[in-house]
Amino acid sequence: MPRYGLRTRADYDLLQGLATKGEIRPQGVATLKRHWEGLLASRWVYDYDRDLADGEDPDGEQPEYLVLAGDDGQGGLRRRQMMRIESPHAEIFRLGYTVSDVEQAIADLEAI
Repeated sequence: MPRYGLRTRADYDLLQGLATKGEIRPQGVATLKRHWEGLLASRWVYDYDRDLADGEDPDGEQPEYLVLAGDDGQGGLRRRQMMRIESPHAEIFRLGYTVSDVEQAIADLEAI
């Protein structure tokens, strides 16, 4: 792995190429795979959807929906429903990859 981590697409592409050629040890391949998986996982963020009434259930289950409870500023309880969305600013997209690119890279490493 580069000393300062994987920061650019070139870093990922270089290591992927070395791994698929068998030039990286198995533990390095496993580490690279975790980095790819991290790109997939970190594309999700929670965004405010709406306030929920007392006792109202969220519109769906976690991880798609998350309920945050906190003070409403008037001594009451405010329940906010957050919805999981794919962030267009996520690292995976900043690097120029698509979800299918990363899934393929993971599959290629698993085949080694």
